[in-house]
Amino acid sequence: MKDRQPSSVLHRRFAVETPEHVRLDYVLADVGSRAAALALDFVIIFVTLVVVGMVAAGIGGLANILADWFARPMFYVLIFLAQWGYFLLFEALWGGRTPGKRVLGLRVVHAGGEPLTFHGSALRNLIRVIDLQPAVSGMAGAVCILVNKRAQRLGDLVAGTVVVQDSGGSELLGAGELPPGRVGRPVLSVEQFELLAGYMARREGLASGIRRRVAQSLRGALAATIEEDPKHWTRTADENLVRLYEEEAPRHAARRGGASLQAAAMAREQREAWAEYVRLVEKGRKRGLPKLTEEEVRAFGQLYRGVTADLARARTYGASPGLLGTVRRWAGSGHNLLYRSSGRVAVSVGHWIWAEFPRAVRRFHRQVLLAALMLFGPMGATYLGVQDRPVLARVLAGGAVAGAEAIDENDPEASYQGEVPLSRLPTFSAAVMTNNIQVAFMTFAGGLLAGLGTLLILVFNGISIGAAIGAYGSEGVPLVIMAFVFPHGFIELAAICVAGGAGLGLGSAILMPGRRTRAAALRERGRAFLTLLAGSVLMLVVAGLIEGYYSPLEQLPNAAKFVFGAVTGVLLVLYFGFAGRSRATGAPAP
Repeated sequence: MKDRQPSSVLHRRFAVETPEHVRLDYVLADVGSRAAALALDFVIIFVTLVVVGMVAAGIGGLANILADWFARPMFYVLIFLAQWGYFLLFEALWGGRTPGKRVLGLRVVHAGGEPLTFHGSALRNLIRVIDLQPAVSGMAGAVCILVNKRAQRLGDLVAGTVVVQDSGGSELLGAGELPPGRVGRPVLSVEQFELLAGYMARREGLASGIRRRVAQSLRGALAATIEEDPKHWTRTADENLVRLYEEEAPRHAARRGGASLQAAAMAREQREAWAEYVRLVEKGRKRGLPKLTEEEVRAFGQLYRGVTADLARARTYGASPGLLGTVRRWAGSGHNLLYRSSGRVAVSVGHWIWAEFPRAVRRFHRQVLLAALMLFGPMGATYLGVQDRPVLARVLAGGAVAGAEAIDENDPEASYQGEVPLSRLPTFSAAVMTNNIQVAFMTFAGGLLAGLGTLLILVFNGISIGAAIGAYGSEGVPLVIMAFVFPHGFIELAAICVAGGAGLGLGSAILMPGRRTRAAALRERGRAFLTLLAGSVLMLVVAGLIEGYYSPLEQLPNAAKFVFGAVTGVLLVLYFGFAGRSRATGAPAP
């Protein structure tokens, strides 16, 4: 008996219905292709960082002032963007594709078939740090892809996205022609032929190495049929597949009878319209739909409706798998282009800062207050615990103990040993800012571990801060470190609490999903709490600028720093308490 392996085993699919009431079937990307795309993206990131590092070193060699005020700060920012911004920005601005995904013919879309939005890209890529665990092995994400019916990793579950095969090319122009060959009884099942036809539709767009690997895998699935040819060993896997397709396509077309002939006739009749449609889709992919002329946009809309109608006709006619798959892919490409987000935000940035963000903090105040308890509770306990316990202080605070011991408690002009020279302020500010934002991201992503990741980060940071302040307190110089922390501390610690509240809110979807499924709760709460995270990032940017350019200044008296910090604390209370409320009732505006 011949070995018949259905295509569903090798390629998982899912279908969505467009607003035009046309069903689009997508082939889900497998672990291998996604891993290959990820590896290629990592190579691009690594090479870019090496080049940037060499440029920064060259600038530093030319002039110290350029290194201190430009090269070193930019290097910190670029490292941060490479870690957290590469995938997010490419996918959000490039239609759900990174360079690696584009080479492998993959695209990220929402589970409803809609093009990837910015918030979807942000959510799936913030959770990437969990998917890559343990360490950078990526085992968590790979296992989730294998066991999930839509091949979604953890980030996809939170964002409500899927990764699909997104091959495309000029094959639509000749889709109505059938390859020559003798007609007879098919030797491949419908499922096997559909798998083979899908490969033939994509093979021209695959790189040689990738094509070779895919062909070898497919040849193994169809080995029983291919090896019936005594000369199969003289040809490559790809050549065997091409030969088999040339023989089988007419047989399957003949078995479908007149309906298949109708589909072929339709393809020949629509050749010119499809050619123009392909041209507009390719142009829209490169430049965006708004860049097309008014006539081109009107023509694209008409042709898209025509292609979706052709897809329905192809199904009715019982078109060959190759033709049906090709029309389906191009209809999906047009759908993604037509419904792609324009990039405009729902509200202005000013309105979001003044109203939406403080409203979100008040709405989710329970989660924020719980995060504050998890941060300030260990901080206070550690501060008291290290008093008169130098050994414990050294274990928990590390270098802060040495800095405290170096200060003369009788010197009224004593300053925090961590203060930096004026020339290094930009580098110090960039390092602090990017580190704190990364902590906020990890605090949010840690919520996916049923809140345990968020809890650990909050407690660990509370212990570290409490131990450092306690070390100075035990040496009798607590005001020295407080004068440094006070100007930026209110904003920075409040931002960590807000990010912690977002992480705990995400974790609540795992522990208390309510009447929804956990996946539905993750999607809903991930989007809701993303506002808190975005606000905390903005706060950390402000805190980083203050910590980098104001807090370390030795020229400023301590009194000025305490007054500045007190003012920021009062403003934070007023901002979160009253910003965004309606004037009539004092309640949150609808």
